[in-house]
Amino acid sequence: MEENKPLGARLGEGMFCIIYLVYTFAMIFIMKRNYNIFSEMDDMVNVFRFGFGFMMALLLVGGDLFHLVPRIIVSFKGSMWKKDFFFGLGTLLSSITMTLFYNVLIAMGDSMEYNESQYNLYIEKTILILTVIRIIILILPQNKWYSKEPVRKWAVIRNIPFTLIGILTVIGFINVMINASIYPKTFYLIIMITVILSFAFYLPVAIWGKENPKIGVLMLPKTMCYMIMIGVITFWKII
Repeated sequence: MEENKPLGARLGEGMFCIIYLVYTFAMIFIMKRNYNIFSEMDDMVNVFRFGFGFMMALLLVGGDLFHLVPRIIVSFKGSMWKKDFFFGLGTLLSSITMTLFYNVLIAMGDSMEYNESQYNLYIEKTILILTVIRIIILILPQNKWYSKEPVRKWAVIRNIPFTLIGILTVIGFINVMINASIYPKTFYLIIMITVILSFAFYLPVAIWGKENPKIGVLMLPKTMCYMIMIGVITFWKII
């Protein structure tokens, strides 16, 4: 439980959450500015890069605000009113926004390196179908979002389509790398690696986190993966 953590651990977690939110808001501002600049230049490749990147950062911060703000409050105060409800609601909403995030990510890669073959069209459609399935599963009451009770069965069920989305995203970016002719393959490789690592850190927490709260520390490197991904999209040399 958060209130049973040492003060130093709680303060460190709270500061990390604040840094992450400030960082992501900064990326939103920079990408929106760049999107406006390249829109005026009619540079569609970079319009896609910063436009989709802007939407991805919005989805990240939009979902994470709902569970990070309560965590920040608990980190500094030690407790808060209806903590389990707000933690559960935040986790539900961030689960939905993260599922949508990968639809935007694959669309960015395809749009930046678009060619007439539309090589990831079926992958995009499959990810969209899996997104609808996962969101339906997420809103079912059997998930018990507002309870401390572990529900491993439903944790596994709701993360099956999400894992498939991650796998398809990686396959999609392999295709993007193979066909890349505008941005270097390294740009897409870094994005692909951060996707793989984020899932590797996330899944143990999603499935066993309520039974073993110490596993939750893996959410720190998982969050850093997203920070690196958004940072690469924001700051990579413009072509």
